[in-house]
Amino acid sequence: MIRFVALFVSVSFFACSGAPPSADASVEAPDAAVEEVDAGVDAGLPVPVCAPATSTSMCGESAIIRGVAHFDPARVPTGVQPVLRLALRHSFAILLGEDEIGGRLHMYKSVPVTSVASGAVAFELDLCALGTAMWSEENGPFHVIGILDFNKNNNLDRAMSNADAFAMSHSDMGEPAGVTDVNVSCHQPSSCVSLQLDCVTGTACTTITPITSCTKQTPSCPSDDTFCL
Repeated sequence: MIRFVALFVSVSFFACSGAPPSADASVEAPDAAVEEVDAGVDAGLPVPVCAPATSTSMCGESAIIRGVAHFDPARVPTGVQPVLRLALRHSFAILLGEDEIGGRLHMYKSVPVTSVASGAVAFELDLCALGTAMWSEENGPFHVIGILDFNKNNNLDRAMSNADAFAMSHSDMGEPAGVTDVNVSCHQPSSCVSLQLDCVTGTACTTITPITSCTKQTPSCPSDDTFCL
C-alpha cells in the first residue's frame, strides 16, 4: 500500500484537488441537510436497507457510506466470479476524460462478490480512507460508481500511470455498472445508498455532466480541500 500512496503524489489522475486545482495530492460535492437515505429515493429506486456500519473512519461515523449494489445474476457469465469495483468520485472534473468515468476520483475499493445468485453486494466506503476529508458542504455531491468486473481489468491498485487509471475505470461492454449520488456531511449520520448496476453499455454507464461551480453550505465542515466558492 506504501507504493500506491506514493503514486498519489506523482500521478495527477489520482490526486483529488479543489478548485482552482491545487498541488494537494489527495481528495472531494451541496446540501448540508442530508437524510440518511438521500440516495435511491430521489432516483425513484427502492429505499435502501443498510446494515449498521462496521468500518471506522479517522473522520468519524459521518464519513462512512454504507450501500447495497444490486445486479441481475443472469448477466454474469457461467463460471465467472466477479469483483465489485467501487469508486467515490466528485461531481466535478479536472482532467479531460474524467467526465466519462464519473468525475474526479476521491477514493476506491474492491469487494469480492461471494454470492452471484443473490444479486446484491453490501459495501462500505470511507470518505477519509486516503487521508483527505472533503465534505459535501465545501465540495458538492459525490458519485458512487460501481462496476461488476468480470475479467479483473478494473483494479486501480495496478495502475501505474494516468492512462492506466483511465482505462481501468471504464467498464467493458456487458459488464453491469451504475452511478448513484450521495452527499457526505459531517453533520449527518452515516449515509445509506442503493446502487443499481443495470447499465451494460460501457463508458455510457459512467459518463456524467460535471458541475463547474458550487456554493459552500453552512454550517461548514472541516474539509482539507475545497471546490465550492
